[in-house]
Amino acid sequence: MSNAKNVRVKPVEIEIDGVKHQIKYDFNAFIELEEIYGSIEEAMGAVQGEVIKDKDGKPEMVEVEEKNENGEIVKVKVEKRKFSLKAMRDFLWSGMLFGNSKITKREVGKLLEFGNFQYVVTEMMKAITGALPEKVDDEKN
Repeated sequence: MSNAKNVRVKPVEIEIDGVKHQIKYDFNAFIELEEIYGSIEEAMGAVQGEVIKDKDGKPEMVEVEEKNENGEIVKVKVEKRKFSLKAMRDFLWSGMLFGNSKITKREVGKLLEFGNFQYVVTEMMKAITGALPEKVDDEKN
């Protein structure tokens, strides 16, 4: 028995400079990432980043603002991480191949700017999360 639901992933649409792009993490996108990083686990580790720790080995925390389920801006503490811009671009590129099979990593890099980075990464993470199967209870199957 499978422990995952049958998932049909829908693309996430992002708009950059007035142009709409689709991001979808199908098997082809994950295969591209596997070819770059050697495994999906390594790819996910690269995009999540390394936790920055203090001299005592405890994670450093940083306060960020985000919207809660009611649309209100709230402050939350998250682990500070060292992340790779290259990994972010690689992930975005692999997801964008669904809508444009000829797009290059360099073209994707030109779409990213610090002004739109948080928006693009948030939408990209929605697409990645949407592509991963939900775990279900085997007893219900």
